[in-house]
Amino acid sequence: LSSSTLPFSMADFLTSDQLWVIGMTASLPEHCQGARVRHRTDTIYLVVMAARIIAMQSGFAMLEAAYVRPMHAANIMMKNVMDMLLGVLAYFFFGFGIAYGTQPAMINDHGFDWAFWFCAFSYATTTATIDSGALAGRVNFVSYLLLSVIMTGVIQPTAVQWTWGGGWLGRLGFVDFAGGAVVHALGASSALVCSLCCGPRIGRFAAYRKWRGCLRWLFLERDSAEWYQGPISHIEMKVFLPVMPIHNPVQALFGTFLLFTGFLAFNAASTLSIVADADLLAARVSANTLLATASTAIVVYIVALVRRRGSIIAVPDLSTALIAATVSSAGCCDSVPPLVAFLVGLVGGLLGCGTRRLLEKLQIDDVVAAVAAHGPPGIWGVLSVALFARPSCVSKRRGLLFGNRSQEAWEFLGVQLVGCLALTAFSALSTFFIIHIIDRIIGFRCSRNAELLGLDFMEHAFDDGSLVASPEKSYLKAAPTEAHDMESLVQKFRRRKSSSNLDLSGFEVSNSEGEPAGGEVPDPSEKPEVESEASIAAKQKEELGLLRTRIQGLKRGITDIRTDTVYSPHFRRTDHAENSIFSCELRPPTRPSARSSLPSLQGETRRSASKP
Repeated sequence: LSSSTLPFSMADFLTSDQLWVIGMTASLPEHCQGARVRHRTDTIYLVVMAARIIAMQSGFAMLEAAYVRPMHAANIMMKNVMDMLLGVLAYFFFGFGIAYGTQPAMINDHGFDWAFWFCAFSYATTTATIDSGALAGRVNFVSYLLLSVIMTGVIQPTAVQWTWGGGWLGRLGFVDFAGGAVVHALGASSALVCSLCCGPRIGRFAAYRKWRGCLRWLFLERDSAEWYQGPISHIEMKVFLPVMPIHNPVQALFGTFLLFTGFLAFNAASTLSIVADADLLAARVSANTLLATASTAIVVYIVALVRRRGSIIAVPDLSTALIAATVSSAGCCDSVPPLVAFLVGLVGGLLGCGTRRLLEKLQIDDVVAAVAAHGPPGIWGVLSVALFARPSCVSKRRGLLFGNRSQEAWEFLGVQLVGCLALTAFSALSTFFIIHIIDRIIGFRCSRNAELLGLDFMEHAFDDGSLVASPEKSYLKAAPTEAHDMESLVQKFRRRKSSSNLDLSGFEVSNSEGEPAGGEVPDPSEKPEVESEASIAAKQKEELGLLRTRIQGLKRGITDIRTDTVYSPHFRRTDHAENSIFSCELRPPTRPSARSSLPSLQGETRRSASKP
């Protein structure tokens, strides 16, 4: 398009990119001209970046599945897939309209900016996924999906309307470049309420202390402390799998790396453009994000020195610190110098690791440290704008620590603090009421049997074959939770604890009552019997006899095996059934002969003819 076809004043002040948009708009049919709202380079940029942000769902899923017990891994994957699919519908029908006041057209979509809609949805679905990590391994599947749909379609869009959509926080001057508060702190406050209302996983805290007074009602804690401490009945002790800090470290680190690469797109996409010098801003944002993440290398060694007095780096510490450092850069990566971005990430990583430790002390079960990695670091990054902003080619802000001590600078810091408090309080209160409503209707936490057997089977009918092999699992599968008569079992559990010195810290039970016949739950009214020493000795003798019988069977199975192909001639096997099935004694080497010697399990040497 030649500039001569435009008025002189317009052609003089428009950039080449703007002139291109005008020319491309004029070349479209009249009913499609409204669709060309941005440069084609910007359209491609937003679509590609949003696709990378949505791909972060795979990183969240891998990370969460690595932290939970293997029998819940498929449930984690299902949650991350379903909350994204349902989130698309929620954001399409009412989420985007709440956030920006423009509802996407259902049929006649001419003139709608679909690239921007796609990018905005990627931020909303990231917010909803934070709840999944905090609730892993113990939440009802349908209840979680309901919460996720409301988070994607209502709570997060409302926060966006307050800030990026021109709402009251935006008019006050609140600045959050890439969602340190609008996405991360918002999701973390919701995840904290979810963890409090759902309670810890069974066996997570061996000395768990229940809430007192009205807090029990607020956080939906209806059961005794023993309910959360570990298995109660004999059947539960047979199927219980102890809770570990992490079950698959390789998978956890792989998921963390996927999240890190996704965060590079998460922050850079907030420029919404790379034309008209916006490419310089995108480059600065990407560099600051990378430098903030690099501070993790120092954070993990600081944590190792403080907690372990050594240089051993734990996988959960590295994962938490890396995500926390990256999150802390989201709010300020466009305004601070590169060196300050590194320091912001350093403090954010320490905040993430410290918050994780604090939640453990408070017995709040944040499975993948979602609250720790997204909450305090996200707020710290937003406040850093008012503290460390420095004017540059892409930003005109100046923070308190770079010479701006005016009243306006202090007011800006107050606005940032008010914005963070308002967003987190709104998210926490909304989540609290939603959880209580869901719990009234269908229940928020899964049943005890479902958690012990695994949500993979109870929620998604995936059986790895253990239900057939284990009669205890088969019983729990068929019996409802009420069949346990939990209150009675808790009382009997306490009596056994006092009579048999049960060690709650490791759940190692010195049990002398034996398993009830038929796999049935013991009668709660039955009083524990104390066996005599003679009875215990008789049982031990019987078990020893069974063990010897099995050893004889093993003996018969190996008598025809050639010695030099199975056993080394330097060793002789003897039978010490009281200590172990097999024990080895060193014997001087002997010259092999035509007739090999076969060591028996009773210490006798058998001679057998050589076989071809």
